Amino acid sequence: MDTDWKIIAYLTDKTVLGTEGICLKEPRRKVRSILINEEGKYALTYEAASRIHTLPGGGIEEGEDPTAALQREVYEETGCSCDMIFPLGIVCENRYHADTAVTSYYYVTHTKTKNGVPQFTDEEMALGTETGWFSLTEALHLIKDAEHDTDHKKFLRARDLSVLEFYIREYVEK
Repeated sequence: MDTDWKIIAYLTDKTVLGTEGICLKEPRRKVRSILINEEGKYALTYEAASRIHTLPGGGIEEGEDPTAALQREVYEETGCSCDMIFPLGIVCENRYHADTAVTSYYYVTHTKTKNGVPQFTDEEMALGTETGWFSLTEALHLIKDAEHDTDHKKFLRARDLSVLEFYIREYVEK
């Protein structure tokens, strides 16, 4: 399935952290969305405990199709339906420092839902997770300008930043 997807970025400890090493584990599969509402605002989730903004998304469950996982994750994190879905590409992460690999399928998704209510887990609620809507410029800067203190957050920043920059370059500026 991955061969039909454009690779947006391949992130390694070398490219993100400046250190050597490659993880040999099979990658976990996740989905993420550049979610746009009818007002042209972009959704970001924010975890207060970690002080990080990310694009909405999460793990693909066993036997679940990526598009079905996208619809489920977008609903859980934003309370919004996916009214139009366009595959964008994938980001491959190889995190030697954490002994893990991740393949994230990214979509551009439009929603007509107004004032969706996220369905956060108790753990997400305890971490102060919330969803906000921003202009594309604001969303880009919230991710790009953030300074992070952990390798994990540096990977999350690199992942979502590479996707937003690709989206702007290939779809917004053309």
